[in-house]
Amino acid sequence: MSKDSKKQDGAVGTMITGGAGAGFVRWGAVEISPVLEAVRKRLDLSPIAAAALGRCLSGAALLLRLSNKTPTRLMVRVAGDGPLGEVLAEADAEGNLRGQVENPRLELPPTKEGKLDVGAAVGEGSLIVERLSREGHQKSVVNLVTGEIGDDLAHFLAQSEQTRSAVMVGVLAKPFGVAAAGGFIGELLPGAPNELIDRFAQNVSCLRGVSRLIEKEGIDAVITNALDGIDHFSIEPRPLRFHCRCSRERLAERLGALPEGELDHLAGGQPVIEAICRFCGTVYQLSRQELALSIQ
Repeated sequence: MSKDSKKQDGAVGTMITGGAGAGFVRWGAVEISPVLEAVRKRLDLSPIAAAALGRCLSGAALLLRLSNKTPTRLMVRVAGDGPLGEVLAEADAEGNLRGQVENPRLELPPTKEGKLDVGAAVGEGSLIVERLSREGHQKSVVNLVTGEIGDDLAHFLAQSEQTRSAVMVGVLAKPFGVAAAGGFIGELLPGAPNELIDRFAQNVSCLRGVSRLIEKEGIDAVITNALDGIDHFSIEPRPLRFHCRCSRERLAERLGALPEGELDHLAGGQPVIEAICRFCGTVYQLSRQELALSIQ
């Protein structure tokens, strides 16, 4: 068994990006159904927690890929006052995804339409997007609009990036797990002709239930429907996978730097401190001697 075998899964998703409308549209689409299912099992997520995290993971992957200056890592954090608590999704330039939900086993009644009420679970608050690159760290914050994630990501692009965008992210959860998950973002660039804007808006307005479309026909059907009647091209698809960056060495270094009193409290009188990574569920057991050596 490899050193990282507990922190990654064989499940692979897909990202496709490209252009359309003679260069006036940038777009990206992702399908992360197997990745989210692996994360759901690993973190024991309820359907509504999996839906919120899946939407954020899709958004993080797309925002990173569509950034003008591609960062090495991008984080989408939804900090609402609802019972779900904070949702954090992270994507990096290598196609690795990971995330966590503060209240992973939350259950709520469905909406009147019988759908998962992600907006009520998230509540009011902020959407934070952080980009990390070799040049530094950039952080943008906007208010949540609906808490449904897709609307909030579109609001972020309009407010922070000054970009007119269509954002569709969705997760189809069933009793046995995640049936489909993914999304699409299309950005209209300055100078786009009115007929292109109208056609794109019409396509998007008719495209409902992105997760159900992914389940039935795959991510290519989402792209075809969103860009119907608009000339477009795609770049070679890229894989997406779950991978956690946690390590025994990093954890030992952080714990070893804590005051002796805090370590005593964490250890609870035992010679070994047990810690669980909230991103992947890996359990670490570290002795006090190991922590002392980590800071020498």
